[in-house]
Amino acid sequence: MRALPLRRALAPLTLVFLASIGVSSLADAQLGALRRAAERRVEKKADDRIGAATLIEPTFDNTTLEITAERLDKYQAAMEARKAQQAQNRAAYEALDKRATATRDSARIFDNQREREAYESAVTRYDECRSNLRTAMEAEQEKKAQEIIARMQSNPMGAQNDPQMKRIMAIMQELTAAQQKGDAAATQAAMTKYQAMMGGATDSVSLDRAAATKCNGRPSRPASMLRYAQLNTRADSLARVGQELLGANTGVKGAAVGMTDIQARMFWERIASWLVGMRDDAPITKTFSKAEYDLLVARRGVLRKAWYGSE
Repeated sequence: MRALPLRRALAPLTLVFLASIGVSSLADAQLGALRRAAERRVEKKADDRIGAATLIEPTFDNTTLEITAERLDKYQAAMEARKAQQAQNRAAYEALDKRATATRDSARIFDNQREREAYESAVTRYDECRSNLRTAMEAEQEKKAQEIIARMQSNPMGAQNDPQMKRIMAIMQELTAAQQKGDAAATQAAMTKYQAMMGGATDSVSLDRAAATKCNGRPSRPASMLRYAQLNTRADSLARVGQELLGANTGVKGAAVGMTDIQARMFWERIASWLVGMRDDAPITKTFSKAEYDLLVARRGVLRKAWYGSE
């Protein structure tokens, strides 16, 4: 009967012992996993270096130039200048954007709704009057043409001797000849003569001239609208210049680094591809020769600073 209390006393110790075994096993498992990961990392780096020897070297030609220390020096300086230019462009853009916003705010002061609505109503009345005038002029021309046709049909011989009919026929012959030659200027000149004889031309200039008296002329914009439009046009211009600066191509030009533009673009694309995919343990790829790769690794900090602004 005394064994039971002993077993009860030993039970917690047993649990602690078993738990310690479990914790120890778990720690061993974790350490083993970390050790295997580290070994694989070392093996991978070794495989990368070994594999690099079997990769095909990049081909250098008139488009793709080898990345050498001298060329990299020039390109690094050009990249730093590029970053400085981008910063200047950004500052200029922000200044222009503020000016554009302030100019638009100033324009709102001149947005007079009453004057604008009155002007728009006057323009509508003028356009309606001008349109009616054009319709009336075209109807008058058609009426005269029908009268001439009727006269020619009723008395062909008399029409041939009529001075007005002779002028009309001469103009029609002139118009036909101009159209056959494809002479646009001569065609327009003949049409103007014909319309003048038939009651007046219906082109835009002629209509405006006639509407100036019969429709009280085209309404003038009030000063408030003119000033409003002027300020908004200025704001649009400022914003456009700012956007052009912000999106300006500040890429490195070939002349700045002793290359052609195509060579400079390819040179940068190769460097950029390395910077974007760069890791501390980045493998050598067939994009670069070993000499190029080692040079890029050695310049990692300065290249990142030149491009991103920090290492």
